[in-house]
Amino acid sequence: MNDPFFVLGVSESADDDEVKRRYLALVRAFPPERDPERFQAIRAAFEVLRTARGRLEQRLLRSGGSALRRLKLSCLEPATPGVTGRVSRATVAALLLEGAAACVDPARDGKAGGPPRGMTGSGEG
Repeated sequence: MNDPFFVLGVSESADDDEVKRRYLALVRAFPPERDPERFQAIRAAFEVLRTARGRLEQRLLRSGGSALRRLKLSCLEPATPGVTGRVSRATVAALLLEGAAACVDPARDGKAGGPPRGMTGSGEG
């Protein structure tokens, strides 16, 4: 899916009313009878962004990219082929918190000072 903020043309700080106003304006401009594919994209973006929680989740996914990439690397892609190492809960929690912190303070994205404690993939935890 495309970036829902871009599809609706709203900022990340948009409130419920602004998202709804923009959605309704786009639906009037691109009704389903005239452009069904674009309408589907607009509708999908609105469904994601219509609540404050949905907007927060999208901001977290956008700005916590480096933390989420490291989480994927540490949890899903083993350093040694054929060897699967379990990552500790503390490591997963630290990476998720790093992503949440980056959501609140975009300047922190990827600048947390190295991997969190316990991110060795050695099966601890």
